[in-house]
Amino acid sequence: MVNRIKELILKEGLTSGSFADAIGVQRSSMSHILNGRNNPSLDFVVKTLQNFPNLNSDWLLLGTGSIYHDEQKTYSQPVRELSIFDPAPEKIPEPKPERTTPIAPEPIEKQVITVEKANKLVHKVLIFYSDQTYAEFLPPENDK
Repeated sequence: MVNRIKELILKEGLTSGSFADAIGVQRSSMSHILNGRNNPSLDFVVKTLQNFPNLNSDWLLLGTGSIYHDEQKTYSQPVRELSIFDPAPEKIPEPKPERTTPIAPEPIEKQVITVEKANKLVHKVLIFYSDQTYAEFLPPENDK
């Protein structure tokens, strides 16, 4: 998706900073996304689609179709409103499913996250009850 965002920025003739300003995100967030540090969030994608209404969401999310929406599809039969007094149609035609091409998923990068434990010990635990009483629990003395 990052490559498609870069392509959108180029097609729109914007810089990464002006694109960030246009969709209402911080420039640092935009930089982190473009450099691969962070993945685009749902909020980022929604803001992009809202500020570029002609952008094809399937292209942005999945990489299918063209970057921009095509012209409005035209239908050969005019739409007719039905009345509750009209007889029910005998058979309702089912829409034909659109054929899609399989998409190769983007490779997932492995990230190692280390969590350092703090050198803190529990000193006291207090539990407050709704009847305005409390209980105090002290751990056994810890060896230092």
